[in-house]
Amino acid sequence: MSGARPRTLTGPSSRHPLGFYPAYRSDPLTLFYEQAVAHRGSVRLRLANQHVHLLVDPDHIDQVLVTGAAKYRKGISYQSLNHLLGPGLLTSGGELWKRQRALIKPVFGRRHVDAEIPLMVACGQRMLERLDARAAEGAPFDLVPEVMGFAADVVCRAVMGAEIDGILPQIEDDVRDGVDWVMRHMAAPIQLPPGLPTPANRRFRGVLARLHRVVDDVIAGNRDTEGEQAHSLLARLLAARDDAGHAMDDEQLRHEVLTFLLAGHETTGGALAWTVYELCRNPAVLARVRDEIDTTLSVTAIENALPALESTGRCVDEAMRLHPPAWAFSRTAIEPDSFDTFDLEPGAIVVISPFVNHRFPDFWESPLTFDPERFTRERARARPPFRYFPFGWGAHLCVGQHMALVEVRVGLAMLLSRYDIELVNGLRVRENPEISNTPDPVLVRLTRRQHAAPAEDSLAEAAR
Repeated sequence: MSGARPRTLTGPSSRHPLGFYPAYRSDPLTLFYEQAVAHRGSVRLRLANQHVHLLVDPDHIDQVLVTGAAKYRKGISYQSLNHLLGPGLLTSGGELWKRQRALIKPVFGRRHVDAEIPLMVACGQRMLERLDARAAEGAPFDLVPEVMGFAADVVCRAVMGAEIDGILPQIEDDVRDGVDWVMRHMAAPIQLPPGLPTPANRRFRGVLARLHRVVDDVIAGNRDTEGEQAHSLLARLLAARDDAGHAMDDEQLRHEVLTFLLAGHETTGGALAWTVYELCRNPAVLARVRDEIDTTLSVTAIENALPALESTGRCVDEAMRLHPPAWAFSRTAIEPDSFDTFDLEPGAIVVISPFVNHRFPDFWESPLTFDPERFTRERARARPPFRYFPFGWGAHLCVGQHMALVEVRVGLAMLLSRYDIELVNGLRVRENPEISNTPDPVLVRLTRRQHAAPAEDSLAEAAR
């Protein structure tokens, strides 16, 4: 590219002095999707004083995430997250990221995750106890906070391996408040440093102080009893060693625990809520899934039932296609790069959106229709790259993917075996694209099922 004027990715013009920034602040999902469809793929958009390159074409994405990944670092969205989480696996890069991923990936192996299913069922039972009161009242309520509470219960107990009943509500509130601060910081045209003593920043520092204190206390407690609680994810992180025999220090452990609390909370709870929502909108599919759950749980405990819940799993996959919790992520070019029809210079901002690709008409037949049969084994294996990637791709594929999918299926099986669920706020729920994409709200009415005894016996046995 030396000596030649860089070629520019095509995109729409805007007469607004801030370009498409107001539309981005109002509804980034619609902006990205409509512009990608209008331009039949990758597109360049001006947001205030900078341009973003929304890459949709699979060859473009492959070049950024796989073949040319060394030319990019994690982008602007991760800088704001770093203030909340610190340099953990989600926000770090380079050698730190490589070392941490090598230490952490084995902790989320299938054997370890499957050993957490009884814990997930116990957390599900606590959710059902709360929801029984809702069902008895018969009044509509928002299901999202309830399933978010289930997800937070699971991740806090699985990661920290501690009795957290007294502090779980505060952890949930602080994570939510931290996310709110990150979203405001990320979207601000001028990002003020968190050390500046504004009212919002002072509240944020209070949130951080409480989260750090809780996590540090749990780490210290696990240090004192190292080896006695080897079933927890934190205990396995304490025991993890790299090839040189080095372990994580307490500060790095804190970064990773905070990352797990965030990533394992909102994304999993959101995926469960979206799956319930789509099933309520598609009663024929719901009936098939419920029959599968009832039949399977009538003969085996839930720990052994999950592989047989194939239709249930396909519904989760299809819900994450339409509503991927990780709706977009960014990269920043650190070297010049050349594509088929455009060039990127250092500092160029790249956005990759699973939400856009999961619905892109060139990639999917009837892309806005809920159709779990897209995810039969044969069709999934035949699908080309970058059509479906709710957990990322390549070296940055989410290490917690298996745990998230198991947890969503456990929660869904428990909900559908216990209740008839009626969606009462119409057929459309607003997407809420913050750090993760959650529905806002999902108003439902629950009725205890009268013919669910076999499945409930199986669930109760699993919880014991």
